[in-house]
Amino acid sequence: MLHLNHMFLLPKSFLRVKKTKEKGYGVFAKNKIERGTVIGDYLGKIISNAEYNVEDDKQGLYLMYLSDYASIYPDLSKHGPHLVNHSCVPNCWIYLYNGHTLFYAIKDIEAGEELTISYLLSPNEGTCSPCSHACLCKSKDCTGTMHLSKNKYKLWSKFQNRERQKTKKIADEFGTFLPPLLYYPKTLPINPIYQKIYSV
Repeated sequence: MLHLNHMFLLPKSFLRVKKTKEKGYGVFAKNKIERGTVIGDYLGKIISNAEYNVEDDKQGLYLMYLSDYASIYPDLSKHGPHLVNHSCVPNCWIYLYNGHTLFYAIKDIEAGEELTISYLLSPNEGTCSPCSHACLCKSKDCTGTMHLSKNKYKLWSKFQNRERQKTKKIADEFGTFLPPLLYYPKTLPINPIYQKIYSV
């Protein structure tokens, strides 16, 4: 049975949400998750980008970009993909599918391992000061920040803009909740863009 009400798309036997020492809640594998497996759909309320100020969000980084005008803000009272923490060496990534943002594994994830993703924040050019987006992944390739470099961000933006042309557009009905899809793929392809941005 899927956790559609919690936005996860794997059976409960595969995932566990628990507190971490420094990063708040995190999502961990209870059983091995194979490369390419779809993990969840980032559902929530559709809100206006123009009316949202990320600096005022004391809850954490939970906003998911949907279009130039709208983003998704999850229901923080439920467990879902929004609890997947950032890493400079992520094992998950996002995939645009019929106007939705799916999380999926880009590596085999072993039991006990934390699921992580890159938050892909725009370069910090002095506007984020003091910056509260320090990376705590502690990997050997950790950059110390959730912000991408200018070159990597340009590469990612170009790729993502092309992908957005291929997927169904969702009407920006501010204040409404993005409903689940009627069908979800079980697996997704791994694109070389990930290797160009991070060591995956």
